[in-house]
Amino acid sequence: MTSTNINFLEQSGSKFQNLDIDDRLTVLALLYTEISDEIPALCLNNVPNEKTANLVAQIQNLPQAEQLFGLRQLLQQEEVGETAVPTQEYASMSADDKLGFWYQLAQNLGTSIIGVPNDYIPSEKATEVIDLLHTPNIEDLVTFFKRVL
Repeated sequence: MTSTNINFLEQSGSKFQNLDIDDRLTVLALLYTEISDEIPALCLNNVPNEKTANLVAQIQNLPQAEQLFGLRQLLQQEEVGETAVPTQEYASMSADDKLGFWYQLAQNLGTSIIGVPNDYIPSEKATEVIDLLHTPNIEDLVTFFKRVL
């Protein structure tokens, strides 16, 4: 087993958290799509589970504009007021469940879940984070996801 690069995690996590919410969603969507073939073998042996599958289904049942609103709320846990999806349910999930939840969403991007438009160009800051996260060590990337989700 390889050791986790703490400096990589601190730097990438900090840069990710400093992105605006739409850039964070873009980074997640692009990275998950890119590495989706490698994630299941590493950490998703028991996914989907009922909790993650239910939350994904709730998002899929929303109109696309509300899906985007709901996903924003999941990443902005400090938001209060009316929510499109049960954010407290997401907040109570384990890191592994959150990883599985976003993986399931990525599997449905552009079909039953709103996707990143083909002509969308990520911001310079989002591109910087994506470039930083192009690591040959997929375990570091999984650890990054668990920390920021």
